[in-house]
Amino acid sequence: MTSCSGILVPDPIDPRLPKYTEEGNNVAGAFIGGKVWQSIMYSSFSYTFNEPIITVYNQKDSVSFRFKGSVSNETSVIELHIKDRHITKYEDLLALVGAKVQLDGISATAYFIQDYTPAAFNHKGIGQVYFRSVKRDRSGHGIILSGTFGFSSKDNNQSPIKVSSGRFDYVVFQDNFVTEY
Repeated sequence: MTSCSGILVPDPIDPRLPKYTEEGNNVAGAFIGGKVWQSIMYSSFSYTFNEPIITVYNQKDSVSFRFKGSVSNETSVIELHIKDRHITKYEDLLALVGAKVQLDGISATAYFIQDYTPAAFNHKGIGQVYFRSVKRDRSGHGIILSGTFGFSSKDNNQSPIKVSSGRFDYVVFQDNFVTEY
């Protein structure tokens, strides 16, 4: 039996964040307005929590990455939405290796979502996401997605927020990949 729970290796410079790794540690982290946001995947007997979800919208040639975590014990989500990458099936994720995507608020954007309501998508973040490493895991069944991100946006009160020092390192499987037509 294999565990898909996250392995939090503290960053040597700031141990409040997970260290940037390319091992499929199933964690993500960032500073949000000076506070620590963390996403650590963990499992119970019948359910996995904080799994990344990748949604492909074939008709719009777009893909979204959803990382569920928390800031100060309050659940929140970071979502990255990217267009024009021609990702239509699970294996196409491998083409993201080395991609630096400018989050311009139009063809690519980021969201920090505290309350999952339609209004949460009114605050389009601008910045960058860098898919530093995208490779098959040792089993050959999963794809390890590792990268960094940062962006500026607004919170639910219209106050500016800065998401910085973001990093993610997840093993994703076909089950994490959802296609919508």
